[in-house]
Amino acid sequence: MLQKTLRACGDILCWSGENMGDDSWELFKVFPEAGPAEALRLQLEQYDIPTRIESRALEVGREAQFCVLVSKALAHRARWVLAQLPWTDAELDYLATGKLPGEEE
Repeated sequence: MLQKTLRACGDILCWSGENMGDDSWELFKVFPEAGPAEALRLQLEQYDIPTRIESRALEVGREAQFCVLVSKALAHRARWVLAQLPWTDAELDYLATGKLPGEEE
């Protein structure tokens, strides 16, 4: 199992493998919001795939993209995991918000 550290990736904290330079990451998927990117990150981390989320602004103060990056060495595994385990909308909502369906605020 990989050693993991908590690091800041843009405005989001994420787990990533230690001592991984910027050149050992591959862009995996891009989202318009942080919630779905975080949900995918959590899904991949369950299978010991190191991930990062980077926030990239398209225009100052306007729009941002949230890019999920995976270890280049495990990119094939990340694609396989994503293809094998489709998540329901309820599961993704729970991962993004931490609230169960029907739970009051």
